[in-house]
Amino acid sequence: MARTSRQAAIAASFEQNTITVQTAPAEIIYSTGIYVRLSVEDNNRQNDSDSIEMQIYILQKYVREQTDLREYRVYCDNGRTGVNFSRPQFERLMDDIRAGEVNCVVVKDLSRFGRNYIETGHYIEKIFPFLGVRFIAVNDGYDSIDSKSSDALMVNLKNLINDFYAKDISKKSGSALAMKQKNGEFIGTFAPYGYSKSKQDNHKLVIDEDTAPTVRQIFLWKAEGMGNNLIARKLNEAGIVSPAVHLYQSGIKKKKPTGTGAVWQGQIIKLITANITYTGNLAQGKRKKSLHDGIPTTLIPQSEWIVVPDTHEPIIDMQTFQKVQETKQAVREKRLALNGKHAAISKKENVFKGLLFCDDCKTKMVRYKDVSKYGKVTYRFICRVYAENLSAYCSLKSVREELLFDIVYKALQAEIALTADKRKVLERMGGDGEFQAPKKTVEDEISKIRQRLKRITTLKGSLFESYSDKLLSESEYLFSKKRYQDETEALQAELLRFEQESLRYSQTLTPQNRWIAAFQKHEGEKAITREMALELIDSIRVYGYNTFEITWKYKDERQEILNYIEGAKNDE
Repeated sequence: MARTSRQAAIAASFEQNTITVQTAPAEIIYSTGIYVRLSVEDNNRQNDSDSIEMQIYILQKYVREQTDLREYRVYCDNGRTGVNFSRPQFERLMDDIRAGEVNCVVVKDLSRFGRNYIETGHYIEKIFPFLGVRFIAVNDGYDSIDSKSSDALMVNLKNLINDFYAKDISKKSGSALAMKQKNGEFIGTFAPYGYSKSKQDNHKLVIDEDTAPTVRQIFLWKAEGMGNNLIARKLNEAGIVSPAVHLYQSGIKKKKPTGTGAVWQGQIIKLITANITYTGNLAQGKRKKSLHDGIPTTLIPQSEWIVVPDTHEPIIDMQTFQKVQETKQAVREKRLALNGKHAAISKKENVFKGLLFCDDCKTKMVRYKDVSKYGKVTYRFICRVYAENLSAYCSLKSVREELLFDIVYKALQAEIALTADKRKVLERMGGDGEFQAPKKTVEDEISKIRQRLKRITTLKGSLFESYSDKLLSESEYLFSKKRYQDETEALQAELLRFEQESLRYSQTLTPQNRWIAAFQKHEGEKAITREMALELIDSIRVYGYNTFEITWKYKDERQEILNYIEGAKNDE
C-alpha cells in the first residue's frame, strides 16, 4: 500500500512539474550543418567507422543530444579528396553559411573536414570566426566556443599530421601506379570502348566482340575523311548505343545516361580516333596529379605519355591509325587557316554559359560565333544535339545572344522593382504590433519549452539519485523515467515546430529575405554581368526559336513573401 502511495506521489509531482514553467532568457540555438566526407581510396571499406553512413549516424546523434544545436542539413562529399576544398557539397555548405542559413558546422574529426594543414587552419581560425560560425570536431573534442577545448596547438598539430598523412599516401600510391603503368598494366576505371577488362587479370585489356566492330567502322569512316559529327549521326541512326549507355547496360555504370551522354556525339569520335590504345599499344599517364609534389591535375604532352607496346590485341592496325591522324591534321590546319582570318576579333565573355537548357533533350545549349564576310561577329545559343542531328527527338532551338541580353535585363529590372516594393511593405508591417504579435508568441513559446526541458533534465537527475539512495524501487524509477522521457520527446517535437516558425519570421518574412537581398544588391546595374547571371538565374529553358523561359533563384523565398503579404491583406 505504501508503494502505491509513493507511486501516486511521484505521479502527482510529475503532473505538477509539467505545469510549472519559469521564464528565462532564451539560449542561442545554432542552425547546424553536418559535414561528412569520404575519399575515393577509403570508399570500399566495409564496417568502417569513417563510412559515410556511420559519420552521418554519429553526427546526427550528437546534434540531437545537444540542446543548443538544431540540424539544418547534411552535406555529403562521397569520393572526394580532403587535400583541397573544391568539393560540391562543401561549397554548398559555404553558400548556406554566407546566406545565413547555417551558423555551426559539425564534423566527425578534423581529417574528415580536410587534410591540407594550411587551408584547414585558415577555415577554422580565420574564415569561420569572421562569418560567426561555430565549428565542432566531435571525436577531437574541439568546439570553437569552448575555451577549454580550443587548444590551438593541438588543433594545428592534428591538421599538420593529416596534411603529412595525405601527402604520404599520395607519394606511395603515385609511385605504385607509375610502376603499374610502366609494366603495361591498365589502371583505368573503365576500359576504352571496344575493350573490356580481363576476368583473369583486371589490369589487362581484352577485345569486346560486341563493340570492337563499331570502333573499326569509326576508323574506316574517319580515314575516308568523314567528319566527327557525321559519324556520330550515322551511329545514332543505326541504333548503336553510345559508350556511356553500353557501360550502363553492361552493369558497369549504375546511373543511366541522359542528354548528350545518351547519344553518340562528335567529341566521342574525336577521342576514340586519337587513342593509340586501339593499335595494341597501351598509352597511359596522359594526366598527372600529385599532392606530394604539389601538382594539380595537369595534361601531360603526348611526348611524355607512358606507352608500352604490344600489351593487348589490337582492334586496328598502325597504318590505319596513322592515316586517320594525317587526315585529322589536314582538317586541323585548314580550320586554323580559316580562323586566322578573324584572329583580330576578340572573344566576348559568355555571360550565360551553362544556364540555357534545351527543353526537349534537357542538355545545356552552347554558344556559336558567326562571322560575316565583313567581319561582323554575332553569337547565338543552339542545341548541339539538334544542330548535329544526334537525336530524332530534339527540335530546333536557337536564341540570339543580343535578344537574350535585352529580355533578361528587362525581366531583371521588373524583379528588382518587385523586391523593392515588397521590402517596403515588410518594413511597414514590421512596425505594426498586430503583425509582430504572432512572432512574439512563437518566441515566448520557445522560451517556455526550453525552460521546461531544462527542468525535466534536473528532475531526471534527482530521480536517479533517489533510486540510487533506494528511496524509489526499480519499477517506480522506470515508471517516472518513462513519463519524463515521453514528455521530453513531445516537447522536443513541439520545440522544433516553433523554431522552424521562428526561422520563418527571422529569415524569410523579413526585409532581409534572401530573395530581396540578392536582387536589391544589383539595383542600378546597367547591364547583365556574369556574376549577376550566376547569382540570380537558376536556368533558362529554351522552347523554340528565340522562345525561352527564365527561372530565377530564390523562388521559394519569393513565393512565401508574396503569400504572406497577400494573406495579411486578406486579414485586414
